[in-house]
Amino acid sequence: MGSVSPRPILVSIPHSSSAVPEEVVDKIALSAEELLGYTDLFTDEIFDVDNVYKVQSNFSRVIVDPNRAPDDISKEYEMASEGVIVHTTWDGKSVYKEEPDQETVDALIKNYHDPYHDALEQHIPKVQFLIDCHSFLPYGPKLKKDSGKERPDINLGNVNFSSCTREHTVFFREFFEAQGFNVSINFPYTGKYILGHHCHRRRIPPFLVPGIQIEINQGLYLKPDSHEKDPKMIAEYNDIFEALIQAFMVKFCPDDCPKEEA
Repeated sequence: MGSVSPRPILVSIPHSSSAVPEEVVDKIALSAEELLGYTDLFTDEIFDVDNVYKVQSNFSRVIVDPNRAPDDISKEYEMASEGVIVHTTWDGKSVYKEEPDQETVDALIKNYHDPYHDALEQHIPKVQFLIDCHSFLPYGPKLKKDSGKERPDINLGNVNFSSCTREHTVFFREFFEAQGFNVSINFPYTGKYILGHHCHRRRIPPFLVPGIQIEINQGLYLKPDSHEKDPKMIAEYNDIFEALIQAFMVKFCPDDCPKEEA
């Protein structure tokens, strides 16, 4: 049996974990259940496909967020700011019983933020496109611009049309619409630091690749009013994501479609 070379797609899953790093575990005011509410639940399962390059987080975004710049020192969601270290959640709860000092903050960024981006950078020379994978709440939370409003099934973010080409964006939109989803572009999310730091409309080796952010509505696959998954829907959306990767390869990377190696 020959082995199959990875497809030149980089899948980033930065917000799938609710784990708390040991450096601050005693300072956290949020319960384990509350932390699940700020997690892109089950994106590690929905976007888990074979034969691609993948980087996945293993810590909660409210402790240190790899999708924010390491020098983004904004602290409060009330100010419409979401810094790399979150102090107040999007529904106004305090993250910490005792605020971490600057030394701890610096250590969190070094130990958890930097390695995520180092891993992305190691893969970028080998790939042609980056997909940053997220999920979002069915309705806009209290402190967001779309507070209380129903959200689309799929939100595609391209950092206001800078991280990939129009052809790329249209491909993703049409793919999801053909599956029966309603799709928005750059609303409510445009994409943040992962796309902004690693992506460009043109492939600029070895540093930058085109990329897009995909947000899937949690209402499509969670049981009502809970953090529990509907396993059938998780499997269905995982199959859809695999079909998306295959269709992307055929359209944009036909010469790189997987081939059996001797």
